[in-house]
Amino acid sequence: MDNRTILVGIGTILCIVAVLSVGVYLERGGLEDLGIVRKGFAQPVMAKHTPGAPPDIQGNRVYRKKLRTQKTPKEWKDFEDLEQDMIRFCRNLDEREYIKARRLPEGTFRQLVKILNDLAANPPIVAGEAADPYKLKLNQEHFLRVIGRDNIGLLLDILANETELMESTAEMLFDWLNKGIEARSPEIRMTHKELYEYAAFFLNTLSGKAYLWRRDSKTRILATYYAVLVVDRANREKGNRYGVDIRPAAAQLMDDMVNYKNLSYRGLYIKRLKALEPVASTALAPETPANGKPQAAGKQ
Repeated sequence: MDNRTILVGIGTILCIVAVLSVGVYLERGGLEDLGIVRKGFAQPVMAKHTPGAPPDIQGNRVYRKKLRTQKTPKEWKDFEDLEQDMIRFCRNLDEREYIKARRLPEGTFRQLVKILNDLAANPPIVAGEAADPYKLKLNQEHFLRVIGRDNIGLLLDILANETELMESTAEMLFDWLNKGIEARSPEIRMTHKELYEYAAFFLNTLSGKAYLWRRDSKTRILATYYAVLVVDRANREKGNRYGVDIRPAAAQLMDDMVNYKNLSYRGLYIKRLKALEPVASTALAPETPANGKPQAAGKQ
C-alpha cells in the first residue's frame, strides 16, 4: 500500500468519524437548486463573496487563531449551530491559496459533502478480508475507487495544510455529522450504520489497521479515538454486528494519550475513554441466528 492511499484513509476518517478526517467540510451555496437544502435556512451565511472583492484576510486570521486556541469544544451546540461553524470553516478554506488553486466550482463545503455521501454509499468490506485476497485488494484501493484521485488530492492538501486545526475541526466535524444524522438532515446521507462500517474497518481489518499504524502519532491517535467512539455507540445501541472489541484499542489510546503531549484536548479524550470502559468490557459477540442459539462449529 503506497503512502498516498494510506493518507487518504486517514483523511477520510477525520473527515467522517472517523474519517473523511479530517472527517472535511462543505459549502452549501447552490445546494437548494438540487433540492437537498432546507429552504430559507442560513441563506445570508451562504452568500458568496462578490466577484473581484478582496477577501477578509484579517478576519480569516482572527478566526483561525480563535479556532486554534480554543481550549475545549462546546458540547452544548445543536446541529444548526454546528452547521454554521462547518460552513464558516469551509469558507475560510476557500480563501486559502492551495484550495483556490483547485478551482472548486461550488466551494469546499459542497465538494466535501459529495465526498462524504459517496463514501456513505460505498462502505468498505469489514468481514472476510483476511481470507480473500480479492477483498483485501478492494479494501486497499477503497478510497481511490470510491472518491477518485482529485478528491484524494483535496483531502491530502487539507491534512497537510491544516495540521494546527486538526483537533478542533475533527471534533466539530464529528459532532456535526452525528447531530446531523440524528436531525435527519437532508444533505447528510451518512447514517450511524455507515459510520460503524468505517470504524469497524479501521479497528478490525488488515487494511484499516495499516492505514492507521503507518501514519504520524497525532493522526493515528485521533483517527483511532473517533473510531472507538463510534463502535462504543454501536455497543450501547446493540448494533456491534461484527463483534468489534474496543478494549485493546481503548487501552492503547489511554497509553498513547498519557505519553503523547501534543494534544490540546487530551484531558477530554481520556475522560471520554474512561466513561466507555464499562461498555467496552462487555463488547458484543458476532451476530447469532434468529433463534438466539449459536451454531455448532462446522454447521451451517
